[in-house]
Amino acid sequence: MWFKRKKGGNNRKKKPNVETKPVTIEEMRSAINQYAKQLNPDVSLRTIVKDNHEVDSDVLIEQLNCKPDRPFYMSKETFEIFEEADYPKWIDLCQVACDQYFLETDEEPVTPGDSTRKVNYLKIRNYMKDEPPFQLYLHPQDRMVTHRVPEK
Repeated sequence: MWFKRKKGGNNRKKKPNVETKPVTIEEMRSAINQYAKQLNPDVSLRTIVKDNHEVDSDVLIEQLNCKPDRPFYMSKETFEIFEEADYPKWIDLCQVACDQYFLETDEEPVTPGDSTRKVNYLKIRNYMKDEPPFQLYLHPQDRMVTHRVPEK
């Protein structure tokens, strides 16, 4: 049996024209939180993060009521949102390295006695090719890597 295609190209839904507006990082966080609440529990929030760690803003048009005028970036491991592209890449690499180190040694990759809990890159050097250009810290409660100094 032969099927005819409709004339006029593909039959995908066309995206409505959406206005591009400035969006703050707080508005983006709020939109992502709203989206996560309505997301099916079987679907990961990682689905809105592109391979280059950019947040797919087309998915969030309903929550933002506009299209952001600039890209935002999100870590796939810690779900932190950034305005710079480098932070999520390094945080994800370091988070995976820290998790691997912890699984193998049952120790956190921080210097003993360090109250700021800086990630000790000497301990995870076998799990990371390069050292990040900025200091990262391990959160004391959930062992998540962050660029912020954890509060005591």
